[in-house]
Amino acid sequence: MFLSICEIMSTIIGALAGSIASSRVKMDLFGVIVCGTLAALGGGTVRDLLLDIPVYWTLPSGEIFVLAAVITSLATFYLAQKYPPPLGTIRVADAIVLALFGMIGTEKSYLHGYTPTVSVMMGICTGVAGGLLRDVLTGNVPYVFRPGELYATAALMGGVAYAALSYLGIDSSTCFVTGFVVTLSVRLAAIRWNWNLPSYIPLFSPEAEAEVSEDSKDSGP
Repeated sequence: MFLSICEIMSTIIGALAGSIASSRVKMDLFGVIVCGTLAALGGGTVRDLLLDIPVYWTLPSGEIFVLAAVITSLATFYLAQKYPPPLGTIRVADAIVLALFGMIGTEKSYLHGYTPTVSVMMGICTGVAGGLLRDVLTGNVPYVFRPGELYATAALMGGVAYAALSYLGIDSSTCFVTGFVVTLSVRLAAIRWNWNLPSYIPLFSPEAEAEVSEDSKDSGP
C-alpha cells in the first residue's frame, strides 16, 4: 500500500511537470497530454522493460496510473492558462519526482531479487527517464545532461543510502524514506547553491583551439 501511494503521487507530480513544460512551449491539448503522460510513466516503463517484467501500467491494477497521468495533464492544460505557475515549479516538481521514482525503482528491483548494484541503477533509470523524455519532447536539453546539474548523482546517492540501510537489515519503509530524503535534499541543495560536478575543460587555450580550427579549414579540399 505504501509503495502504491508513492507511485500515484509520483505519477501525478510527474504529469504536472511534464504538462507545464509542454504548455510553456505552446503545445496543443493532445501534445500536453502525451508529454505529461510520458513524463509520468516513462521512467517506470523503461525500468520494467530492462528488468524483463510486465510494464506496471499495463497490468489490470495499473489503469489508475494512466488515468492519473491523463487527468492531471488535462487539468494542468486549462489551469495553467488562467493561473500560470511560478518560475521554478518544474525544477521543484522534478526533484520530488526524481526522489520518489528513484526509490520506487530501487525498491521494486530489490523485491524482484536483483542485486544492490542493479537495484541502484534501476532506481536512477526510473528517476531520470521520464524527465529525459519530457525535455526531449519540449526541445530542451535534459537536466541529466546539463552541465552544473546534480541530477542523476542525487538519485545515485539516494539509492546508495537505501542499499546501505538494507544491507544493515533496516526495514524497507525506513530505507525508502531515507533514500527519498537524501535524493531530494541533494537535488534541492544543488539547485539552491549551484552545486555541480566538474564539467569539460578544454585541453588547450581558446586561442590554441581557434588556431587548430583555422589550420583544419586551410588544409581542407
